[in-house]
Amino acid sequence: MILERYIVGEIMARLVAVCAVLIMIFAGYSAVRFLNDAVNGLLCGETVVVLVGLKVLIALEVLLPVTLYLAVVLALSRLHADSEMTALEACGVGPGRIVISVFSLALFLGLVVATLSLFVRPRAYEKIYALEAKGKNDFDIAKVEAGRFYELGEEVVFFAEKLDPAGNRAGNVRVWELESDRRKVTTARDAHQIDGPGEGQKAIVFRDGYRYVLNRKTGADLITHFSKSVFRLDTDRTPPAEYRRKAASTLHLARSPAPEDMAEFQWRLSTGISTVLMSLLAIPLSRVAPRRDKYGKVTLAIVLFFAFYNLNLIAKTWVEKQVVGAVPGIWWVTALLGVLVLIMLPGRNPFRRLLGRRP
Repeated sequence: MILERYIVGEIMARLVAVCAVLIMIFAGYSAVRFLNDAVNGLLCGETVVVLVGLKVLIALEVLLPVTLYLAVVLALSRLHADSEMTALEACGVGPGRIVISVFSLALFLGLVVATLSLFVRPRAYEKIYALEAKGKNDFDIAKVEAGRFYELGEEVVFFAEKLDPAGNRAGNVRVWELESDRRKVTTARDAHQIDGPGEGQKAIVFRDGYRYVLNRKTGADLITHFSKSVFRLDTDRTPPAEYRRKAASTLHLARSPAPEDMAEFQWRLSTGISTVLMSLLAIPLSRVAPRRDKYGKVTLAIVLFFAFYNLNLIAKTWVEKQVVGAVPGIWWVTALLGVLVLIMLPGRNPFRRLLGRRP
């Protein structure tokens, strides 16, 4: 057990370091996007923090497998380069002991990744969509930027050429309402925001403008001039009814006959298995000659990981587009990886020869 703990400790030290760096990079990238909306009045600071946290939680589905894979390569490469593997072999420690040490850690983290993919990730997406919709309903005209387009829901776009933040007014305003069969365009000389009649409701008051209603089906267009018009920004304008399979429950996907849902369901099931297989593939990729560059095969390992990841994405797209059926679905990529692992793992059958001479 001493050997197993030592190897797991070496891997975990690198896993934590690499994962922490990747999480900080990803969190910073996500924060830039959401902070831009916060500056422009579409999101509050507290919502930005929650959204960044949820995005990081979703990203762990990919970050954990890739960091575990790289951690195994880095840790075992260091043992080979410093001749520690040679010393272990001289003491009668077979490759099976190394494989089992990596496999035990990979199995645990594979279960974590599977839980994230099957249950945590859908709930996180559901929360993100709800917060983004709420943020758009909390639109503040005093904080927007002139000359930019703002989505105020799934089908509403706001634009203002001039802004007077002190007076809470906007000039030369245009609003597009993109309904399925009609296009409504409202233009006004100026506009200001008021509180609506209900709790949490807001509205925009337009003055001196025109409303164009363009009917795509009948061609019967309508142009109306108004001196004052009220445009409500309530929750009814951002309906949460749109189906998004990333936020759908795994049980719903399992029962759905839609190809897109099948692809998403198989993707979620495959993540934990792929985590274990990629970790085992890292073992033969970590072999370097003693006193050679311990990072010599890291580039090859990264290339192989992204090749497998992109193959998974291609297979998922093929299932969605019905190029490939539910069987084999995306599983042929996982099977290909499994065959590659069996071919490259050291020893004839390391899973049968679990025990060598213990140090």
